[in-house]
Amino acid sequence: MNPRLGYRTVICRRHKWRKCWTAALLIVLLLAVLGGCLPTPVMPPGTQVAPSAVLSDPAAPETGLETLRLFMIYGGDVSSVWALQVRTGILETLVGSGGYRIGETLFLEEYQLPADIGTLVAPDRTAISEAIALSQAFSPTVVITVGNQATRQIVQTYPDPNQRIVFCSFSGNVLASGLSRANVAGVLELPYPIQTARLAVNMVPNSTKFMVLGDVSSTDAMSTEVIFDTLLKDPPYPALPIWRQTDDWDEWQAFVAESDTVDFVILGKADHVRDASGNLIPPEEVLRWTLLNSTAPVFGMWQDIVTAGAVAGLVLSGGEQGKAVANLLLKIARGTDPAVLLPARPERNILALNLAAARHWGVLPSFDLLVTASSGGTFPE
Repeated sequence: MNPRLGYRTVICRRHKWRKCWTAALLIVLLLAVLGGCLPTPVMPPGTQVAPSAVLSDPAAPETGLETLRLFMIYGGDVSSVWALQVRTGILETLVGSGGYRIGETLFLEEYQLPADIGTLVAPDRTAISEAIALSQAFSPTVVITVGNQATRQIVQTYPDPNQRIVFCSFSGNVLASGLSRANVAGVLELPYPIQTARLAVNMVPNSTKFMVLGDVSSTDAMSTEVIFDTLLKDPPYPALPIWRQTDDWDEWQAFVAESDTVDFVILGKADHVRDASGNLIPPEEVLRWTLLNSTAPVFGMWQDIVTAGAVAGLVLSGGEQGKAVANLLLKIARGTDPAVLLPARPERNILALNLAAARHWGVLPSFDLLVTASSGGTFPE
């Protein structure tokens, strides 16, 4: 065989195969074009067609429930400012992260308890019984309690043992308060006295003594005594604490006058201070007077205290409490059993700094604090 001839024969066969494949491809393309031009066949009436896949609505909530009905019960120990912060944190998170729409897939009702839950709001009806009755009439997905008072009373007396309850702003012992139940989850409000005191020592050089000031009636982890004991066991060396607590307005003013003998003040709760006639002094007024009359810089453990005029602190925020509650609600809505959601603090802590207050007391924040802290607030005039 002529090798050259054999080579040409192979090449010719390759050309033939290429022509065949090209022709087949053209036929397929022609059929596809003709098929797209043909009219769609009309199905006889009554013919069932398998449904095609439908894309989900991107605006629909990513939850296991079509709607979320919330009934919030605020305790008499919760200020209106804190209540608003909690409410805002819940709604913003559910709308922003959960995709809920207020009035469409998200419904909210609220009830404010008085300081005395045994107060009669109608013949033979106390405030606590009215709150429960209204919540049941609303048919809530979840009942939300805010504060120690509302949480203890609602969880322990709610008639439906299967009603899901989420508490927040609770500073007590979960087990001792009877909150360890299969239908209950929640968010704790536990202050950070050690971290706030260490921050104060760093901002006030050569500190040796500081005052822990607060009321008597605040309880659990928010009590002045507990805060003082915590700092006594782990003081911000070399500074040591002194303990001042009272519910009497005249005595409170005397304690503030002692601020010229300390390097700084750690301010606790002032929600139960009363005048000589037994009238409650509004906490905002107590705070304002204290800030204006303290000769030593005041540090706080709640965001509203720092915002109102305290220098700084690792603070608790009603907004963060609300966000943490909303995250629990989203988990419950997606099918998580409340029994497996352990009570905890909010994931995010706020390092707050009030530059106006720092200028008032001549305190110089470090560069690291300036770049890491959340700055804001004013100082009272």
